[in-house]
Amino acid sequence: MRKGFTLVELIIVVIIIGILGTIAVPQYMAAVERARAGKARANMTQIAKAEKMYGADNNGVYIACAASANLQANLGSYVEMTDIAADVDWGYSVTIAAGSFTITATKAAGLPNAGETIPLTSAGIWGGTFVP
Repeated sequence: MRKGFTLVELIIVVIIIGILGTIAVPQYMAAVERARAGKARANMTQIAKAEKMYGADNNGVYIACAASANLQANLGSYVEMTDIAADVDWGYSVTIAAGSFTITATKAAGLPNAGETIPLTSAGIWGGTFVP
């Protein structure tokens, strides 16, 4: 009676695991990128709500925020900004022009696709260079 596996059987198992790994890892990384982009879009929607509430309280005048850290101070009284300001994957900024605003999320350095952006205008139009 034979006990154990032969070398050929073990090599075949290793090859099969390697093939599965080459398929699974890129799919996993793509799913992580889609999740990061979804988080950024949800955060930007919250920032847009806060800007619109701020504008309603200030006769249609919006407030600019040059960095994520400013969001808590400027818009934190309208919606919860603690998690948004502490986001390590994306940096957020709000620019004001002609009675409208544009929120821009910029991918943090050190991540895949670093520096790419997702903008959202006050009219609800999405754009940018980031494609997960």
